Amino acid sequence: EAFRVMNSFNQNKAISRIENIEEKDLSFYQALGYDCRYKFSDYLCKREDLVQLKGDRFKSKRACYNYFIKHYKAKYLPFSLKYKTDCLKLYQQWMQDRQAQNQEPVYQGMLADSRNALKILLVSPLDFIGRIVMIDSIMKAFTFGFRLNSDTFCILYEIADLSIKGLSQFIFRAFSRELKDFRFINIMDDSGLENLKRVKLSYHPARLAPAYIAQEKNG
Repeated sequence: EAFRVMNSFNQNKAISRIENIEEKDLSFYQALGYDCRYKFSDYLCKREDLVQLKGDRFKSKRACYNYFIKHYKAKYLPFSLKYKTDCLKLYQQWMQDRQAQNQEPVYQGMLADSRNALKILLVSPLDFIGRIVMIDSIMKAFTFGFRLNSDTFCILYEIADLSIKGLSQFIFRAFSRELKDFRFINIMDDSGLENLKRVKLSYHPARLAPAYIAQEKNG
């Protein structure tokens, strides 16, 4: 069913895939007849670290967060389908800003793939949990994630207006605060890109976890 939905959105069905499969679940997908391959390792952060932002290693994150709450009156709200168009509009703006900053073909393609996946998610949010940030009644950030296992929550999207200092740190910390049932926050992989790697490492992950992709077999 998941591949049927993805294939209805993707002109190139070769890009339809299930990501972030844990090593222990590989045999399940292989038994269903899917091709499985190693992707990149996901970054796992301790939720407590992301909430507290203690010490010198989180000094810059803490400063950005404090700047935001001092200078902006924001509303942090649950996502609902009435915000779907706003999410897509914000993503498009964010994507254009990112594309202007980074011309790497792999990164450009990744942004487009991510936009297509977001369209699917917004049609049927399923078990995803979403939050948004509104400033002056305009959506300026959103995030989506899902329960990966009993102690890990995975952040699938975190999109914020890049012109607003501290907004990314605000929504990430606020979301992490809510996820009290989980020990770890999975902030996904870096796709082999140095700029993404720097961002992920700036949150001082506790460990790396191998992740895999499942795709339909050709023919």
